[in-house]
Amino acid sequence: MTTTLGKEATLYREQDNRIICTACARYCRLADGQIGLCGIRGVVNGKLHLLVYGKVITGHVDPIEKKPVTHYMPGTKIFSIATTGCNWLCHPAGTEILMSDGSRKRVEDIVPGDVLWSYDIDGGVAIRPSVVTHVGMRTARLLEIRYGSRGEGRILLTEEHPVYTKSGWKMASELKSGDYIVKVWYQNTQKSREKRKISIKNAVFRCKVCGKEVKGLDEWNKHRGECYTEGLKKPVEAIKAARLRMLFNNPMKDPEIARKALENNKARFLHDPTHGWHRNAERLREWLHRHPSAAQLKLYELLDELGIPYEQEYKIIPERKIEGSKSCYIADAAIPEAKLVIEVDGYWHFYNERVKEYDRIKDETLRANGWDVLRISGSYLFNHPEEVKQLILSRAMRPVMVNKKKWLVVKSVKPLDHMETVYSLECIPHHNYVADGILVHNCQYCQNFDISQRRKVEGFDASPEDVVRLAKRYRSEGIAYTYNEPTIFMEYAHDIGVIARREGLINIFVTNGFWTPDSVKLAADFLDCATVDFKGNAEPGFVQRYIGIPSPEPIFQTLLEIRDKTKIHIEITDLVVPQIGDNLEYARRLARWVYENLGPDTPIHFLRFHPDYRLMNLPWTPVETLERHWKIAREEGLRYVYVGNVPGHPYENTYCPGCGVVVVERHGFDIINWRLDGKNRCLECGYPVAIIGRPPQRYVPSRSRFIPVVWEKQP
Repeated sequence: MTTTLGKEATLYREQDNRIICTACARYCRLADGQIGLCGIRGVVNGKLHLLVYGKVITGHVDPIEKKPVTHYMPGTKIFSIATTGCNWLCHPAGTEILMSDGSRKRVEDIVPGDVLWSYDIDGGVAIRPSVVTHVGMRTARLLEIRYGSRGEGRILLTEEHPVYTKSGWKMASELKSGDYIVKVWYQNTQKSREKRKISIKNAVFRCKVCGKEVKGLDEWNKHRGECYTEGLKKPVEAIKAARLRMLFNNPMKDPEIARKALENNKARFLHDPTHGWHRNAERLREWLHRHPSAAQLKLYELLDELGIPYEQEYKIIPERKIEGSKSCYIADAAIPEAKLVIEVDGYWHFYNERVKEYDRIKDETLRANGWDVLRISGSYLFNHPEEVKQLILSRAMRPVMVNKKKWLVVKSVKPLDHMETVYSLECIPHHNYVADGILVHNCQYCQNFDISQRRKVEGFDASPEDVVRLAKRYRSEGIAYTYNEPTIFMEYAHDIGVIARREGLINIFVTNGFWTPDSVKLAADFLDCATVDFKGNAEPGFVQRYIGIPSPEPIFQTLLEIRDKTKIHIEITDLVVPQIGDNLEYARRLARWVYENLGPDTPIHFLRFHPDYRLMNLPWTPVETLERHWKIAREEGLRYVYVGNVPGHPYENTYCPGCGVVVVERHGFDIINWRLDGKNRCLECGYPVAIIGRPPQRYVPSRSRFIPVVWEKQP
């Protein structure tokens, strides 16, 4: 029976008056009332409960290739779901968080909806408000960071917490003596303004040109304007020559040249209704009004709830332009009175370089013309509607956020000798805030932090039957359990999967492989495919430092359990992290292990790391690094090796092991060409390629396989 406390779990046992959770290889030992490290499995009246049973936090229809899975049911649509749960947390009690109005609030008192002082790092480090989406707490060891010329500054953080430095974001544990971090303090209060007036009036400045001492800022500016420019006056003859040049050599004084310029297409189409480009622009505007995206519709719904006058797909013709600016822009929504543009960003806005560059130029152009730009991820709109409304209100009111900041040197970093309760918070859209005066980030590693790091039970109510009905409603061929680690909600996934299999749907896990034999046994009841996601080539030092597990060995044991005790199809992914997780020797060891234990036909995908919402101080993985990994895996005998997150790369394709021709040509998540017969044999040489299934007859490109899900209770 599902209740507000979820449902009693299956994966646990009792030992020495404690409950031991057996869902994942952490084996949390819990007393009554305690919750495991994942934050969603807890003991209630002596029984372990899955607290998020029947609660789905997000859902989406994706191409199966996005998992990534390329050798099982290619070309299908997969209904992807997740619950909440993870374990990243940050500050001790008493840490002061800087709010958007300049006040301070203790971290333990922060609640969702609070508006924080934040920075748009990619937008010129402009000060912008961010809104808290969720908070949490646990017990952890802290690092003490001392900074300032005499080490008088002090902040306490968990070791994985990112801090902004001159070389980008660094984890607290990576900070060293000599690094520079940003100290921020608010100074726009009445008291500070009065102090500033006094300091300005009494300040003494020494001129570097003449050596004179000047008292008062106004007098100093006057002296500097005279002393620094002495002898630099432009001769009268030069001024006269420039004036004559503008009067008589200006080409626009020639009527013929001016006429041709005014008739230029780019100038004409904006105001000439007979111009073809003008008509196309109007048709585009009408089409946009008829076809807003699901995320846009959600944005309009929230704006309607706020009661703020706004315009849909608002056309802006910029007067000031920068290099690359367009003649006009259409905003998803705009609040003209506040000169605020609101853009809804989907997948391509985060992962396509061309789209990201277009957005950058658009934002800079609009800001140069006096508009403020707020970009909101589509997932925020559906997952955090109340917080998004608060964010829009905060930006529309344009709060006065004036501060001072200074780079200060780190003097020492050392761990404390005790554990204590720590508190976390996450905020959108910029994911950073000021804690005890230092600029920090609210997420260190996990790309899906927005889902996984929620520390409370929340989401849409959905019984296992509801999930299967929705998957079929969206014409999906299967269900993927992903975004956060599915083993922590294994019982819920099991109940969904059993029904899904009965209804003819497949089931896929996207997992870190940190399972137990108990979870493997339960998965065998319903799971058809698992893509096991390694990071950093499974180098022990990497997983200890950046993932928080003592060893990758349980992952290898899980793979052997799946191999020996189930019929689950396995694919391997490896996120290659530049500088800290790209050791080629460990890449070779991983490839050799896969070859010797899972066989040469096991697909392996080397994925390109990107710094969005992760380790922000690291660059994208160089393509050459991925290619070296690909070559090593082929040298070790693996037949199906892929490079991921590099659309258009030749190593996205499947090559026939028999004759070497491309038998499945891909671009991103799309299948461009299929050169296999009805039994998946190469058309050139007849070699049987190890792919299960074929693209469905109604196969469509990946764009049509990306569908946001509107969660609602099914009849």
